[in-house]
Amino acid sequence: MSHTRPLFIADSCIGGLSVLRSIWATERDCDVEFLADYAINPLGVKSDAAIAEVSETWLQRAAQGSEALVIGCNTLSIRFHQLHQPEKSSLRLRQIVSMVDCFQAMMEAEATRMKDCRVLIIGTTFTASQSLYPDLLTAAILGVDVSTIAATELERSVARFQPWIEHEVITAELREALESADFAVLACTCFPIVASKLEILFPEVEFLDPGAYCANLLDFGNFTENRSLNLTVTGEEVSQSSVATFAKDYLQPFTKGVSMIE
Repeated sequence: MSHTRPLFIADSCIGGLSVLRSIWATERDCDVEFLADYAINPLGVKSDAAIAEVSETWLQRAAQGSEALVIGCNTLSIRFHQLHQPEKSSLRLRQIVSMVDCFQAMMEAEATRMKDCRVLIIGTTFTASQSLYPDLLTAAILGVDVSTIAATELERSVARFQPWIEHEVITAELREALESADFAVLACTCFPIVASKLEILFPEVEFLDPGAYCANLLDFGNFTENRSLNLTVTGEEVSQSSVATFAKDYLQPFTKGVSMIE
């Protein structure tokens, strides 16, 4: 029996919209339920039990109206991978794609080019503190020199719609790390939103977005295809209207008469 349901994308902020944008940019059509779960932000400082509870909540919300979940948060993706969620949770959904899956797809696609190169992984404090992404790269790519850095100010600026003040969001430490890199992996879904600014500031660096590989991991056969977006925003960090306004502008080039449901 054929089911047609929207894709469910969840993140702890607006960052997951960059994943949606990359999906629609590939000309693949799907309606989307998007959860900007600001109420659980920052996730990286929470206990394993609390993170597992968030994971379970996202799985339950996704299963209510979808058959597929994209975990757009790198923190939860890494912990989901590390905590080995029970198989019964996965069985509620036909497909679960995490940013770890997208990172691995990016790595496989770019392995030849990254050989013997300096690769900088830019993430939140939690992501930068974890060995998973560096371990995956060094195990698979010959001669790669991997380093990580936390770009907290940059993440906060994007996620909270703060003004772009270059010397504040691009710290001296981040600038130095980027100036020493051949490739920079944007391991926070907020960062692709400002990738064009980063490319202007650091033209010698090639920026890679793992979320851009998400579309190739999804089975689009059972999704509704009107490119509508239903937004849910939790918490009080940002308003629903500010997220909706941003989404309309950010996604406009790749939509087909998108309907924003607030």
